[in-house]
Amino acid sequence: MKKIIVMGYPSITQTAHQIKLLQQSGAEVINIDPYQNDGIYAPIVWHNEKIIWNQIDISPQHIQAILAPALTPDVPQQEVFDQSAHQALNWESWFRASCSQRDRSDTLLGLLLMYEKAGIPVYNPASASTTSRRKPYQLSLLRKTGCPLPETLITNDYLAAKTFIKKHQDIILKPASGGALTLTPEKINEETLKKVREVPAIFQQRIRGDDIRVVVVNDKIVSVAKINVPDDTLDFRGNAQYQQGKISYTEITLPDETQHLCKQLTRNLGLRIGGIDLKQTKNNEYYFLECNSSPIYLDVEYKLGHPITQSICDALLAS
Repeated sequence: MKKIIVMGYPSITQTAHQIKLLQQSGAEVINIDPYQNDGIYAPIVWHNEKIIWNQIDISPQHIQAILAPALTPDVPQQEVFDQSAHQALNWESWFRASCSQRDRSDTLLGLLLMYEKAGIPVYNPASASTTSRRKPYQLSLLRKTGCPLPETLITNDYLAAKTFIKKHQDIILKPASGGALTLTPEKINEETLKKVREVPAIFQQRIRGDDIRVVVVNDKIVSVAKINVPDDTLDFRGNAQYQQGKISYTEITLPDETQHLCKQLTRNLGLRIGGIDLKQTKNNEYYFLECNSSPIYLDVEYKLGHPITQSICDALLAS
């Protein structure tokens, strides 16, 4: 029986489904929940090459593969604030909580990197996940891969931003680190631009068209779905129907060249699993927006019958 580590939150439906399918396929699943008990994970004893997690031996020689849909947060989370008076932290409390969380994060990140170095297949490798999530780096790699991109400027220079907006007119604004919804053109006002002086942001030409999500597993495209949000939706993640799981999808087929670029991009990022967001224009041009190392896909799987989880499980079991 193969021992497979799943480093992720079992409270998330997609992760719970992955664990269940692996178990049904005959694997022994060891779940490492990076954040299971008010931010303090289970006991770990790591001595030389012997590693015990919650009284289970997870030393490299006992593990065949790893699924890592989540990495430990490297900053304090909500429960730290909930436990403080008036949900406020002074500098000393914040610094102490930050150091504690960094120690937890670095320990599990080091564990994943150690497995990776030992040659154990990790989906996705921690080294690739941490680098691919840096949006400015990823945009650079998208460009070098040959992926068609919207015109893009990363800046905290007020005049450079104004010049870019004047040239391209229809512009959207994203945080350089990701993780927040895209701002619409009408919200990119003078006040917003002045705040850009404090921190770099991504200004991008708006591409109008259909939202496409592609999932690649082990260099194979296992799902291509058009997300049927209303026309002119800026960021489908902010659509209420999408957030409530009430949106529909349409299965489509990508041109050969776009398929090739999707697979090449995933390889170049060092990922075994990638969720790629595209925009398809009315002229059937495909623009690349980003590649997510931990894509949310379960709703597409349920509604279109795409075997995404099964493809991931098959890859893990074949390791």
